[in-house]
Order: sequence, then structure tokens, then C-alpha cells
Amino acid sequence: MAYRNILVPYDQSESARHALLAAFEAAGHAKDARVTALFVAPTPEFESGSFMVAAQVSGVLPLSAKDQKDMLDAYLDHKREEVTADLDDLLKEEDAELGLAISHGKPSKVICDYVDTHDVDLVVMGCRGLDAVRGMIGSVSAAVLRSVDCPVLVVK
Repeated sequence: MAYRNILVPYDQSESARHALLAAFEAAGHAKDARVTALFVAPTPEFESGSFMVAAQVSGVLPLSAKDQKDMLDAYLDHKREEVTADLDDLLKEEDAELGLAISHGKPSKVICDYVDTHDVDLVVMGCRGLDAVRGMIGSVSAAVLRSVDCPVLVVK
């Protein structure tokens, strides 16, 4: 089976780098195959109790919805630059092309939503990322395995 739209959830871990290499291999030489790395940034918690206390102590006024959106956009732009620089090194070594998607939220939900809305036909992911809990595979990998309808390749 030739895979045309491969998603690699990417968290800058060594396991995720191995998953990218496996995805390039799975894409093979199909001219129309596309590999996309999806980086899910943790959502800044502007309304969390600790943030609000810190703001009060420092004398900062609560952020408006627009300010929060602007800060989130700036944060995601920063993450895009950081991840792009990280991936550029790998892409030079592999002589491969890669799409990049950046989002924020709960990783397993964002990954599953992306699969559902982008016609992904294979997910290739590392078995344990930077935030994984102990076990054979990380909690995000396990949640994606249970939730998506396409094949999932979990790479060590």
C-alpha cells in the first residue's frame, strides 16, 4: 500500500526524529506522497491561578482576550521558528521535503483532530516523547492508537 499523506507528531525528542526518518521511508519515492510534522505546543495558561496571582503581585492588569490572542500568536510564531530550525538540520541530512503544522492544546486531541480533518492515511510517531510517562509506549501514542481510523506506526 502506498501512503500519500503521512503525519508525524513531532515534539523535538529523539523518538520523534526516528519517527520522521521512518515516515520518509514509508513515503518512499511516490511523487505525490506528503509527510507533515505536527508540533503541538503546550497552551500557555493566561487564566491559570498562578498566572493571575503573579500578575496581581507584579501590578499587571488582567489580559484582554485580544492581548491573550496576540501573545498566543507570538508564542506559536516563536515555536514555529524553533521547530523549523530543528527540522532544517534533519532535512539537510535526509534531502527530504517536509510540511510543518503548528498547533496548541492537548497533544492526543490535536493529533486526532488533525488526522480527521486532513485525510491522513498513516500516522508515524515515536513511542515516547519528551513528556511521556513510563511504560512501553507513551500516553499520547496510546491515545492516538485508540482513537484514529488510519494505521499508526509507533517507532522506538
